[in-house]
Amino acid sequence: MSAIRELLTRWRGQGRRTVHEADAKRLLALAGIVLPGPAGAGPSVVKWCHDDFPHKSDHGLVRLGVAAGDVDRVAGEMAARAPGGTALVERMVTGAVAEWIVGCRRDRTFGPIVVTGPGGVLVELLDASEIRLAPADAATAEAMLATVRGGRMLDGFRGRPAGDRAALAALIARLSALFAAHADLVEEIEINPVMVLPRGEGVVAADALIVLR
Repeated sequence: MSAIRELLTRWRGQGRRTVHEADAKRLLALAGIVLPGPAGAGPSVVKWCHDDFPHKSDHGLVRLGVAAGDVDRVAGEMAARAPGGTALVERMVTGAVAEWIVGCRRDRTFGPIVVTGPGGVLVELLDASEIRLAPADAATAEAMLATVRGGRMLDGFRGRPAGDRAALAALIARLSALFAAHADLVEEIEINPVMVLPRGEGVVAADALIVLR
C-alpha cells in the first residue's frame, strides 16, 4: 500500500470526514506538490487547523505577517478558540502574480473531475472555472488555463510579470492524477489559493482541504 493510500485509509478508519489543512498538506507533500517553506526569521503565517473548522479565517484561526517572537502567543490565542486542533506555522509566500484554485471532486454523472480558475477572494467575485475529467494530462491542463475566464492574469496583466503557467498546469495534472487514483477514498480535494509565482519560479500550495468519502 502506498503511503498516500495508507494515510487516507487510516483517516477514514478514525471516522474523519473533513481533513484539516496541516494533514492535507502532509498528503500533498507525498504527491510532490510544493508547499510554503518553514517559518524563518521573517514574517510567518500562523493557522490553527481543526477538522471542525475548515474555513479557518471565518473563525479567526488565520493570522498573516506574524513576527517570530509572537508565534507562540498567537497560536495560543487560536487554541483557546478551537481546542483540539494543531498549529501550522509557515513562511509567508510573497511575490505571487496570481492566486488560483485547483480542485477535484466526484461528479454524479461524469465521475472524477478537476476544476480550476482564479482563486483566493476572486473565486466568488469572478465565478470563473474550467472543468475536465480527471486525470487530466499537462496538455489538457494548459488548455484549461488558455480558456478560463480571468486567465489573462497569468499573462502579465497590467504590467505585472507573467505567471508560471507551465508549473500551474503541472500541478493541475498532478492533483487530478492523485485524486483519480484515490477516488474510492476521497470525495473532494482542493488547493486554494495556489500562489502562482513569476514564470520560471513555480507555484506554491498555500492552503488545502480534503473531504473523505
